[in-house]
Amino acid sequence: MIRTISSNNTFRRAGAAAGVAAAVFLVGGCGGAAPSATPKATDAPTAAPAAGKVLEVSGAEFAFTPAALKAPAGPTTIRFVNKGVVEHDFTVEALKIHITAAGGKTAEAKVDLKPGTYKSVCTVPGHLQSGMKGTLTVS
Repeated sequence: MIRTISSNNTFRRAGAAAGVAAAVFLVGGCGGAAPSATPKATDAPTAAPAAGKVLEVSGAEFAFTPAALKAPAGPTTIRFVNKGVVEHDFTVEALKIHITAAGGKTAEAKVDLKPGTYKSVCTVPGHLQSGMKGTLTVS
């Protein structure tokens, strides 16, 4: 016995199969797994707790905010938030501080600040010349 299937039946069957596959995919992707009771390694904070005080500065094309930082002397965590789209760094050469962050990322460094007034710059080529500089006053 030879059976002939019209092209309309073929498309209907293919459409029905695609619909069933989509429904299975959607149901499986909408909470098919129970939430984990223990945090995963990726849920953990990316940085250790800050030491002493936290001094936050952000950088973008082509400035630091705030440009003039003030901080007390002693143990400090400097948090550099790159709000730009390209890599920037926060560098205070006199204190041997160099914190680099890719665009949209945050980086930190623990330092022991000494009293004085220091120049801060971004050392990425061309950024200082474009105005990415500031001061850090430690009292």
